[in-house]
Amino acid sequence: MRSRKLLLKLFRIGVIGSSVAGAVFLLQQNDWNPSSIGAVRFGRAAYAAVRVAVDYKLTKRMLDPNDPSYQKETSNLHLRSALRLRDMCCANGGAFIKVGQHIGSLEYLLPMEYVNTMKVLLDKAPESKLEDLYRVIEEDLGLKFLVHTMAWFFPDFQYIWLAEETKKNLPKELDFIQEGHNCERVSRMFKKFDFLKIPKIYWNLTSERVLTMEFCEGGRVDNLEYMREHHISVSEVTKNLGKLYSEMIFVQGYVHCDPHPGNVFVNKTPQGTQVILLDHGLYQMLTDDFRMNYSKLWISLINADVDGIKKYAEAMNCGNLHGLFACMLTARSWKAVSAGIDKHEFSEAEGQEIKENAANYFIEITDILNRVPRQMLLILKTNDVLRGIESSLKTRANATSFINMSRCCVRALAQEELKRCRTLYCKLRVWTSQHSQLFKISLYEFYMWCVSTPLVLYFTHRKKQLYS
Repeated sequence: MRSRKLLLKLFRIGVIGSSVAGAVFLLQQNDWNPSSIGAVRFGRAAYAAVRVAVDYKLTKRMLDPNDPSYQKETSNLHLRSALRLRDMCCANGGAFIKVGQHIGSLEYLLPMEYVNTMKVLLDKAPESKLEDLYRVIEEDLGLKFLVHTMAWFFPDFQYIWLAEETKKNLPKELDFIQEGHNCERVSRMFKKFDFLKIPKIYWNLTSERVLTMEFCEGGRVDNLEYMREHHISVSEVTKNLGKLYSEMIFVQGYVHCDPHPGNVFVNKTPQGTQVILLDHGLYQMLTDDFRMNYSKLWISLINADVDGIKKYAEAMNCGNLHGLFACMLTARSWKAVSAGIDKHEFSEAEGQEIKENAANYFIEITDILNRVPRQMLLILKTNDVLRGIESSLKTRANATSFINMSRCCVRALAQEELKRCRTLYCKLRVWTSQHSQLFKISLYEFYMWCVSTPLVLYFTHRKKQLYS
């Protein structure tokens, strides 16, 4: 009996000792930072999510929609929930900061309490200690004198948290290439866009841990006040941003996956308005099959081809949820999609309907996100951010946006078909078909320009007055 108790005692001591040793080992492996351990991070995230869910359930049960204080209490509920989530993201760091930044860009979809609370993470993410930055620069570049001189001249110098911390916590499927090489590749790939500015890399001051880039003047792409002060055309910026991402997604298949407003600047120059693209650490390579199905899906969406929408949504593994998937992609109601998103003008009522449906169809939306290819998740994130920028600038995707998207889809499909051509006749047929479609798109664009001129708008308005 006594030996049994002794063995039990030794077993307990062994378990406790193993646990302590394991914890010490994990902390040592993670620079003595408990927040860098995956189980700690996800445990903290689960705890925050449970607190938010319980708070919503209990508070909503006590609130009466007819009570005058209902709106205020609901707003307070949103605010404290958003603050809990933001605190959790800051404590966890890494990929959780990216999630918070993404939430901060969903102005068109989420309550403003969440958007305004999370927007802080776009510019003021947790920072590394300045001493750590100096140590890395000294170790990698041997610039001890420069570091101390810099600290003396620039006492307020700040450095945002290391991007490497984010990369360690993102899915392994993502295609990570050194940020500097991404910059060079994007500069070559999109040199035809004279409005695009990619910061220059100073390779002689760059290492695996230190990236030295050109400083670019400008304001955030969602800063409407900055654009007004500098006489920057909002419609021109959103149009060029749409052109750039359509080219990336449909034609090149090489997509910048973090286009939140803190990574996209605009600047007025004598040559015109620049779009400055920052943070090239995360790109996604799209497969040809995915690009082709996605291009055909968007052509079906633009043409209000319901059968085509169903066919290519099913190719994305959406099953019978093609209608909801179409609404998620376009950020429009099914009524607008089926009528033609380039013809059906966006309204506040439609925007409210979208926000309500985001909550009402939460389970179905989650089902779609679990089904679609992994590449689609980053495309959806990119779409969300672009829609959020449009919302901040008080613009919505219009006919011009869809025209540019149509051109890229036509070019992408034609290029893929040309790869399979083995005869001159086949190549000529594809080339003729491509340019015929592009010509039709140009004609439609000219028609849209004509009907939007002040003279035509005046006579249209007069005609309505006469017949009303």
